[in-house]
Amino acid sequence: MTDLNSIPALTEEELERLGTLLEEEAERNDSFDFFAVHGFITGLLTGPAGPAGIDAQVLWDCAFEAQTGFSKAERQDVDTLMQQLAKEIQAWLDSGQDFPVPADLTLVDDENEPPIESWAMGFMSAVLLNEESWYADREEVVAQHLFPIMYASGLFMDEPEMADIDEDPDLSDRMCGNIPAAVVELYLMMHGAA
Repeated sequence: MTDLNSIPALTEEELERLGTLLEEEAERNDSFDFFAVHGFITGLLTGPAGPAGIDAQVLWDCAFEAQTGFSKAERQDVDTLMQQLAKEIQAWLDSGQDFPVPADLTLVDDENEPPIESWAMGFMSAVLLNEESWYADREEVVAQHLFPIMYASGLFMDEPEMADIDEDPDLSDRMCGNIPAAVVELYLMMHGAA
């Protein structure tokens, strides 16, 4: 059992700095916001490649436009803070505790794009990067655990079963509420700790 106090967490100031820089860039270039970056890193670490999947260039290529609006110093800050965030997420995954998704687990009654939708879209972007490895020889069980994240991402809203969930706010909340446990199950499955 991991001592949760030993998890290398970003300070409030660091989180605020990263969130602000990502938000400003998302408004400039329609790139990933903080929640999508967090979800993407979580997906990369949860997936078959694990920590080896965190390639700084892949992260940049998926999260941002080729030409960002960051100054050189801001880019360095974002890079450093994202690497620290990856260490924090990895420590949580290794802890065996419920995974702390940094957003309310609901899509209901939220204006604009709810943070959980952005987080789930980031996570699914990591899955889609390496889909064959994710599903490999266990397609059905992986799909089952991914389902709540797929639902929350909004990427599959045209599927009839997703529309059915959308029509029932309680079911929608229950589905989103399954996400932290789903992340843990997927991580254990991919990394043989179950």
